[in-house]
Amino acid sequence: MTKTLEIDVRSAEGLKLNRRLLNKKTFAVVRIGEKARTSHLDVSRGSSPTWDYKLEMPINVSVQFIYVEVWYRTSSGREKKIGEAKIPTSDFMGRYSPEGHLNFLCYRLRDEFGDKCGIVNVSIMVKPNSTDHEFKSSSKDYGACSSQAGTGPWRHRPEAPSVDGYGGRIVTGVPVWCVLQRPT
Repeated sequence: MTKTLEIDVRSAEGLKLNRRLLNKKTFAVVRIGEKARTSHLDVSRGSSPTWDYKLEMPINVSVQFIYVEVWYRTSSGREKKIGEAKIPTSDFMGRYSPEGHLNFLCYRLRDEFGDKCGIVNVSIMVKPNSTDHEFKSSSKDYGACSSQAGTGPWRHRPEAPSVDGYGGRIVTGVPVWCVLQRPT
């Protein structure tokens, strides 16, 4: 089964090459399996480029990761990879993310040695299938309590929670307090 993703590679922040801020022309590459799409070149020559590159790509539901790579072009015209972000599809196609929901995501870029080399900002939406009757609902369903709204995109899932620690139904919250003392 294939779905269509609407991906917007927005920008990157703090791009580093050999632990120094980058001052080169950069572009992004989105890879899903064997398919790849390349953004336009950002010529601002800064460490925080902006692409706002929108694309649609088909994805098989069995694919587990999407890769967003950031490259730069040297003065001689060669292209070299800065780093890549490995985005799990469960972040936007899981049980708790309905189709048609726009997800704004930020991921750490890592170079070939695993070192941090920046952050990439993307937005991803799984386009709803027009033949899927489950997504179609009236506006009155959205005002209902989540325990009563059984016909909308959020419905009760009777299956057992996963035990791998990711995607389960049990959430542990840790309160954080900041204690500031005034000088006397």
